[in-house]
Parts: sequence; structure tokens; C-alpha cells
Amino acid sequence: MAVWVRLAGVGLAKVRFAYSAVFETVMAVDGLRTPGAHAVHLPWVRWARERVDGITGLDTLLARLEGPTKPADLMPVPDVRMPDLEAELRGVGRPEADVIRRCHDVLIAPHWKRITAVLEADIAARAATLADKGVEAVFHDLHPEVTWADGELVLHRKPEHRVDLAEHGLVLCPSVFCWPKAWIALDPVGQGVLRYPARGIGTLWEERGTPDDLAALIGRTRAHLLTLLEAPKSTADLAVALGVTAGAVSQHIGVLRAARLVTTRREGRHVLHMRTTRGHPHELK
Repeated sequence: MAVWVRLAGVGLAKVRFAYSAVFETVMAVDGLRTPGAHAVHLPWVRWARERVDGITGLDTLLARLEGPTKPADLMPVPDVRMPDLEAELRGVGRPEADVIRRCHDVLIAPHWKRITAVLEADIAARAATLADKGVEAVFHDLHPEVTWADGELVLHRKPEHRVDLAEHGLVLCPSVFCWPKAWIALDPVGQGVLRYPARGIGTLWEERGTPDDLAALIGRTRAHLLTLLEAPKSTADLAVALGVTAGAVSQHIGVLRAARLVTTRREGRHVLHMRTTRGHPHELK
């Protein structure tokens, strides 16, 4: 059993990336309903459960999320790479839009910067793959249940279904809270959408504080940079995470590389940095 998505010609040329605050919020609420199915987010679930009592209408939203499929009207297809929450909610009917807004403000907004860093890093990595190796390489690396064969994207999941996106194209949406599954709109109006777990979710809820003793040794910015480099990141990614310019990041990277705490490699058109074993914060204490 599988969902077959036809992508050819114009549709294949219209493949793009985006992510959705509304989708993350809805799937986060679903994670509260069935936390066992979203084990990677249990630290967030424990935090969120202390804050849900005051969210008016939450029970109604939870009721709509019961079952293996999710209502398409609660998950609009993002029309730009990073749509504004209010712009997305205009595509959701009331009263659900009001409930989703309240859920986002209480449960997601405090973590949104951390979440978007993961989503942006995923898009950057896959965009590099797209530029260097083509769309087929992107599809093959999205999710274990997703394959590409004979001009069709295949999601190996029930129910048996066919989706024709040869004219409208497909939006690839990395997600945090859809983990561990990939999700696809079965009856899209216009562009289709495939949601898949973003890379790096496993470290999302780890404590990332900068060790004070390390900061005293090499400076707080460089210490923070080393904690961020547990996985490869570009100069632009680091600049966003640190709130500094790309030039400033390059200067810090140069110092850390000279001390053999960071290594740099090129992947296609992109330069990625990663800390060495010597540069692990625990090794420097």
C-alpha cells in the first residue's frame, strides 16, 4: 500500500521548501494527545502539560485530531518559505483559528526560535543537495518511507492513493512535531505538500547553556559557537543563531580553527563548520 504522487514537467520545476507555524502548533497539540507516539518530544510534553489548562477550546481541537489522518483545513499549504502565523490562520476557519493561535502563543512561541533554527538548517542542507545533485537526490534522502521511482514520489503508507501534481508542484515542509512520520496531503487543491521530520530533532530539547568556565576560558561567544557546532552548520546558520554578522562568525571560526577546535569542509557550494573532538566543551573544562 502506498501513496503515489505524480511529479513531472512543470510540477517538478515547482518543487520548493517552506515550513508552517500552524502545522507545528497543530501537530504539537496532537503530541499532547498521544505522547507515546512522539517520544523524542517528551521533555517538551512535560513542560507543556503544566501550561495547557488555561487554553480555551483545546478539547475541541484535540477531538478533531483523533484518528490516523488529520484535517486538511487545519493545515494550510504555506505560500511562502516562512509564512506569518496570522497570514496562515486566515486560511483556517473559526473557531479553530482562535484556538490554534492561543496554543501557539502558550506552547510554541517560547521555543519558536529554537524550532526555526532546526527547520532552517534542514532547508539549507537540502537546498544544497538540490543545487549539487538534483531533485531526485533530495527525495531519496527525505524519509525512510519516501522513495522516488519513474517520475513518481512514493510514500509507503496506507491508504492506497494517487495524487497528480504534474502541473501544480509540491511543497517540501520540514517539521519538528510531525516526527517520526512523513505526511502528505491526499487531496490537495493546487500545490501539494509533503511534511517530513527535519534533521537534528534529536538534539532539539537538549540543554544548550554555555558552560561558564568555558566562556571564561575562550569568551562567551566562542564558547556558545562550540556548543552550536555539535552538528555541521554554515556560517550563515551560525550568524542567525548567535545574532551576529557572518563576518564576525568567520573571525571566531578562524581563531577556533587555528586552535584545532573546529574543522571546516566544503560540500558543493556550501562551507560547513563542525567542532573537533578536541573542541568538545567537556574536553576544554
